[in-house]
Amino acid sequence: MAKLPFKTAPRTETREVGNESIGVLEFPVVGDLTVREQAYINEHLAKNSTFLEIARIANKVAKAAKIQPVAAHRFVTKCVTFQMLGKGEFDTKEDNLRIKFARELEELAAYLLKAQWERQMVTTAALIRYRLEGMGDFSVEDARDMSQQLVTEVYSFALIEMGAAAEGEEEQMESEKDLGEALGK
Repeated sequence: MAKLPFKTAPRTETREVGNESIGVLEFPVVGDLTVREQAYINEHLAKNSTFLEIARIANKVAKAAKIQPVAAHRFVTKCVTFQMLGKGEFDTKEDNLRIKFARELEELAAYLLKAQWERQMVTTAALIRYRLEGMGDFSVEDARDMSQQLVTEVYSFALIEMGAAAEGEEEQMESEKDLGEALGK
């Protein structure tokens, strides 16, 4: 990268990710994703639209239940959240719809988990590829060979960099741990 003539140079900071048992990687902290990292992620995830998949199931529910697609979308999202986190309550009508569309809701939950795992792989590959010296050829396939714990830690670092962990790193890790336990990880 070319040196820019900053009046005030950005602060140089690094962050260690990992631990002694899985290995420690040292990443430069940028406070965001770089344009290259985001482009890499977008390119590799372009075909994975979770919104389209949720909308497809919501449209089926809307037609069968004779409700508006937006209401069906809320219902489907509520069902998937319940499946993944075990949180939520349903009235009798919603319970009947959950039973009627059990297969579609299960398939959707599986799709969303797979899409989330793929997002973690791609994001991890992007950060390693563009932030670690000599790793310019690192690929998503290479990320699949890493330990699951290290992938999770690199991804957590990426979330912090993207500002998604506004509540702080520990809360983010706790919610991921809770989700992991809920999914039987």
